[in-house]
Amino acid sequence: MERNYSITDEDGNLVATVDREILQMTDTYVLDIEKPEDALHVLMFVLAIDAEKCSGS
Repeated sequence: MERNYSITDEDGNLVATVDREILQMTDTYVLDIEKPEDALHVLMFVLAIDAEKCSGS
C-alpha cells in the first residue's frame, strides 16, 4: 500500500496531499488541504484508506 497520496479534482487540480507516517504501533496521517471546505471529504478519504489497511485485504 502506498504511503503518500495526492488527491485531485475532476479537472486535475490538487485538492490535498496525504502523507502516512508509521510511528511504532500506529499510523499517523499528515494532511495538507488546499481549501478548508474540502477538509471533510479529505478526512473521509483517509479514513477509508485506514479502514482498508486495518481490514487486512
